[in-house]
Amino acid sequence: MDSKESFIVLVHYRGSIKRKTRSGVKFTDKDHLSIFIRPTTRFDDFLNAILHKFELQGVKQIQKLFYRIPISMLQDDMKYNCFIIESDEDLQIPFHCYRQFFEIRTPELLAKLVDVAPNSGDSNQNT
Repeated sequence: MDSKESFIVLVHYRGSIKRKTRSGVKFTDKDHLSIFIRPTTRFDDFLNAILHKFELQGVKQIQKLFYRIPISMLQDDMKYNCFIIESDEDLQIPFHCYRQFFEIRTPELLAKLVDVAPNSGDSNQNT
């Protein structure tokens, strides 16, 4: 398979976003996993793949998915900002950046997780 068509992304899930002056944005989480992504991957399928890899299906859901997006090259250092991925179209942004910036070996994402609300049959009853 052609590396321009698919690649590995690092997904962080316990950390936070730290704004640094030199590199811009950094994800603070040391725990992460790698997920293989293709241009044909749908956003919802990607979210499910993340939860499956972390073994959190049915327990957590992804509230927001942040991408550490390169915004400029300063000498030999890359400067980053945050971009929220919310749709199939947004999920194509890492592919575009991966092709533009050869210096980026592995794109990084941060999944902000929240607990899944318990499903209660009482909430649908009329009062």
